[in-house]
Amino acid sequence: MSYYVALIDFDHLDHPVFLKSLAQSLSAHKTRKGILIHGDSEYTNRLMQTGMMREDARERAIMDLNHRLVSLFADHGVSTIGLQGFQKELIQKTESGLQLNKKVFDGLPYSPMLLISSLISDGEGRTYIPPTELAEFLVQELKDHELVLFSQDHDSDIFTQNSNAKEVKWSELSDEFKEKNLSEEQLQITNPAILTTGISFSGWPEPEKATKIR
Repeated sequence: MSYYVALIDFDHLDHPVFLKSLAQSLSAHKTRKGILIHGDSEYTNRLMQTGMMREDARERAIMDLNHRLVSLFADHGVSTIGLQGFQKELIQKTESGLQLNKKVFDGLPYSPMLLISSLISDGEGRTYIPPTELAEFLVQELKDHELVLFSQDHDSDIFTQNSNAKEVKWSELSDEFKEKNLSEEQLQITNPAILTTGISFSGWPEPEKATKIR
């Protein structure tokens, strides 16, 4: 598969060097191959220090981050459609679980990159869900997409150096590997995923450094 749902986790959203390398990698993709998912970052806590309530601060942070990422990617020549999950009721939370508005999704322009936040519709307004939950949902909903995670160790030598990436199971990851490469947020993932770095992501669908986790 050459399409992906890539999660930009909490820690990486506050990491300017990583975000720059990610933008450069996306520019190498030329055409859209997937979707980027994000939630909030440390920016939420900084807003709370100004007196905002957590829920309001998180919502503000997520919406601001979406706009900032679109601008950053544009600076690197990547045309991006930035969407909050609740816009056009794209992602809805119902009693039966999450739902993707296929009509809206299929109507989005094909060429630009898609950036979707985890602020989604609950039928009456908007609500926050963990971005890991949204990413896993979209991978299951869009059968031809693979889940991509980015290592916390940007210079990791654990990764294999060829296209036949090493495969491991979530249940078999060593404590050393988890501590070095995965955040607590990323460890909530249970679906198969490809772990790579922002720089190596330029080589998608065969990044130079990658580990497949099943």
